Amino acid sequence: MTVPGSPQPSQQKSSLERYENGQSRFRGCSNIRDFEFLGKLGEGTFGEVYKARSKKDGAVVALKKILMHNQMDGPTHCTGEGRKKPSMYMVMLYMEHDLSGLLENPNVHFTEPQIKCYMLQLLEGVRYLHESGILHRDMKAANLLISNTGVLQIADFGLARPYYEKPPQPGKGGGEAKRDYTPLVVTRWYRPPELLLQLRRYTTAIDMWGVGCVFGEMFKGRPILAGNSDLNQAHLIFGLVGSPTEENMPGWSSLPGCDGIKDFGSKPGNLSQVFKEQGPLVISLLSELLKLDWRTRITAVDALKHPYFTSPPLPARPGELPQFEDSHELDRRHFRQKQKAPVPGNNVDSDRSNNAGARGMNRVPRGGLVPSGSFRRPIDEGLPQKPSPVSSQHQAWSNRRTDNRPDRRKEGWSTGRGEGRPDTYMPRNGHFDGGGPDNSRYGNRRENPNARRRSQSPPRDKGREDSSYHLYRR
Repeated sequence: MTVPGSPQPSQQKSSLERYENGQSRFRGCSNIRDFEFLGKLGEGTFGEVYKARSKKDGAVVALKKILMHNQMDGPTHCTGEGRKKPSMYMVMLYMEHDLSGLLENPNVHFTEPQIKCYMLQLLEGVRYLHESGILHRDMKAANLLISNTGVLQIADFGLARPYYEKPPQPGKGGGEAKRDYTPLVVTRWYRPPELLLQLRRYTTAIDMWGVGCVFGEMFKGRPILAGNSDLNQAHLIFGLVGSPTEENMPGWSSLPGCDGIKDFGSKPGNLSQVFKEQGPLVISLLSELLKLDWRTRITAVDALKHPYFTSPPLPARPGELPQFEDSHELDRRHFRQKQKAPVPGNNVDSDRSNNAGARGMNRVPRGGLVPSGSFRRPIDEGLPQKPSPVSSQHQAWSNRRTDNRPDRRKEGWSTGRGEGRPDTYMPRNGHFDGGGPDNSRYGNRRENPNARRRSQSPPRDKGREDSSYHLYRR
């Protein structure tokens, strides 16, 4: 009998991507089958980026797969049970590098005209965002894409939010904000001190701090403030630019996260010492970008007018910059993992780092030697002590063993270990579920109608049952 209105067996489920007439439900979209995937470029909390080639015109593009962790994020849709949700990709211009990958490439060395060229483009992009009322909130080297034509672009707006205050005014710094935001933003190495102190009403100055960290990173070739915790990050910041006071960071002692900072003591800062080789103009611009007081921290508009960019050597033009092999953060990460791989067997390397094995492993690869003077912790350190061995007269599987279980003292039990035969279990009456009347755990399943029964199973072929079944059945 068919219930009216119920789907018939011949009816097929409607597609989530196309209408019944075959037309796509998404306007202006192409099919993912139109692209050939060439590799993975990066991954993050809200997306994965792939390198792909269009099968139609051969153009190389970047495909960003949108990851929806919460159904309340983005458009709300209703799907039937068991249907696979369609994946959404954004097709974007492919950029050969990101700044983090370039800086980690041992074959790439930035010149000062090149650094000035990248900084001017970065500041122009940040100025445009802030004047358009956008907070990026994740400014870092890995989110700055660079093409082989020398063009720099700001990427990854997964944490970006609208900024409702007035755009920054020339010569007035970041000012104050009236709207609360979450302080749990910005990658830790590029996170400004006011966020570490849990300021909620922050301004565009948080992006400018990230610009300053990127600026110093281009000179040093590595992150200049690489903390391993929020407290350690604050310790590194105040060690570089000096401890906070009511003069250089008014109101810091009233922020929620100031308790642990007060125990640091007074630090003078050593920014000028760390960047003394780069000259006074670099130190001057860095001091303005890494200023503790977010209200007076330099804006992108004022940074573009800094005399550093008009002093020799002058900034290079994008088309004059050299070209490099593709370098992305994920590529360099895989490269580092290969460099740290253990040395193959029977190959002893004099380099201690190569013979140390994988990180976190308390062992040396086959063929490696323990470095002299190193301390190798026992593998069982901190574990409970092993039980004392059983005497030869009472071996665990001996035929002379006395078993205390009631069901094993009956005639149906036999260890069967004599003459090297495997251990077997021969239950009474041919039943494997212990259904005898003497079994206190299960009771007699055959005679008790209220006993819980197991699901029906097909009869077993006893001729094919091997000894391993009986062994694990106990």
